[in-house]
Amino acid sequence: MKFPLLCVLAAIGSASLLPAQEAAWRSALYPADWQPGFRDASGRFLHDFSYAGYHRGEKPVPHVEGPVIDVTKPPYQADPTGGKDSTSDIQAALDAAADGDGGIVFLPAGTYRIQPQGTVDYVLRIRGDKTVLRGAGADKTFLFNDTPMMRGKVVISVEPDKPMDWRDEGNGILASPLAQDAPNQSREIFLKSVTGFSPGDLVVLRSDLTQRFIDEVEMTGKWKPAGAASPNRTLMFCRRIESVDPAKSSVTLDVPLRYPVRVDDLGRLVKIPGKLIEECGLEDFSIGIKQHPGTGTEEEDFNKPGTVGYDVHGSGAISLKNAENCWIKGVKSYAPPGNDPNIHLVSSGIALRRSRFVTVEDCSMGFSQYKGGGGNGYLFTHNGQENLIINCRAEAGRHNYDFGTMACSGNVISRCFAKDGSHGSDFHMFLSMSNLLDQMTCDGDFLEARYYRPWGGNPVHGVTTTQSVFWNSKGLRYSKERQAVVWSQQVGDGYVIGTSGPCDKVDSDDFVEGVGKGDSLVPASLYQDQLRRRLRAAK
Repeated sequence: MKFPLLCVLAAIGSASLLPAQEAAWRSALYPADWQPGFRDASGRFLHDFSYAGYHRGEKPVPHVEGPVIDVTKPPYQADPTGGKDSTSDIQAALDAAADGDGGIVFLPAGTYRIQPQGTVDYVLRIRGDKTVLRGAGADKTFLFNDTPMMRGKVVISVEPDKPMDWRDEGNGILASPLAQDAPNQSREIFLKSVTGFSPGDLVVLRSDLTQRFIDEVEMTGKWKPAGAASPNRTLMFCRRIESVDPAKSSVTLDVPLRYPVRVDDLGRLVKIPGKLIEECGLEDFSIGIKQHPGTGTEEEDFNKPGTVGYDVHGSGAISLKNAENCWIKGVKSYAPPGNDPNIHLVSSGIALRRSRFVTVEDCSMGFSQYKGGGGNGYLFTHNGQENLIINCRAEAGRHNYDFGTMACSGNVISRCFAKDGSHGSDFHMFLSMSNLLDQMTCDGDFLEARYYRPWGGNPVHGVTTTQSVFWNSKGLRYSKERQAVVWSQQVGDGYVIGTSGPCDKVDSDDFVEGVGKGDSLVPASLYQDQLRRRLRAAK
């Protein structure tokens, strides 16, 4: 159900109409005795987002004390003065950790000159579990990528040694169809057969893009049915099995579902071969990329050889792919000497792709040289599940924060700052359902959940999200693009609860509460309160 009257009130803002000191208030969807599964009389509900982050939020990001490999010592002898290229030296240390039982690859204070070697699509790669790349501090240790020719490349890749994909199935891979529909928020899944499934297995509960599903999400005539080959528009929930009950032919998963999975959409549980990379960290250093000296930073220049846009298209600072229980902490972008002070990166920043239970904490990414089309200039990107970005800052990207694809759900961005994005921090494509933006502050930026995005070729991006929550958002300054701190037009139900600051307006026909009253919203952080409740209940 939509709320036209609330939409009108939200659009005009209300900060000036409220008393200076508001009484504490709670959302109607989050009473003091809230528990997962609570619904109001109209069936509206908030997901339990407390599973986001390292080990489902149940453990703090660790400070690993294990064996230390100093990259400046023999046999590696990386140069901390920046005088010579240190790529192969640092990579050799990372490989040594991967080939052993992990370890800390330490970058003492200094500047390390690096760049891509050969034809690989990364500069440095972590490929083994329990590997930590640690600097002496973001203000002391600098990784300087000494080339802007980065098309399709990333500075640091964290990815398993053996390639894998959440979409893998067929060719003898174990799979079992659903025996009945799997409801939203459920953890117990009933299958035609549980033979071959065991506790601890990595699985994906998935379905196909059917006409029924297309009609349900209001994309009739805009999307076409596709089978298992549909890469970004297939419902996928990556989970681990906690228990198997042969008598009931059911399995219990480690995290609730974020959307119903139906028999009619060929819902099935697939046991994914291979493993995710685990217990890896990036800590306490800065990354800068050499500025491109050329021209050509217009929207479509990523398709035009010889332009800045073409040479840097699809590049990034950090990519975590197929990672689990990993972290990035205290990592920042910076402008290397010789760059314009307002150019740190040539395109994008940190991307979490097909990863789960990752925490990104106390990081800062900013100042992309190319912010054109085709996916450039995205500073923090969610393309995985149950990941947490907390206490971070993004400035001067195309989209400072971004969610994309149907493999993106259950993620949280909490207590983060977004400044001067060319476009809003947004839900970008293919129904990234059930995510939380919690205590976000916008300064010349805004938070966007557009109903329909007509871009992206064939198929179009289409509907962007449903059941996502904007909780306690603060606006310091409106962006040039939109005079609102939150613009939310979600398919089905969406939620905007509490705004504050001098720029507190909301543009939405979703469920809206507390425009201008965020300072007195209880709890101030939905994520932290839900985590506290779940951990307390588990004792």
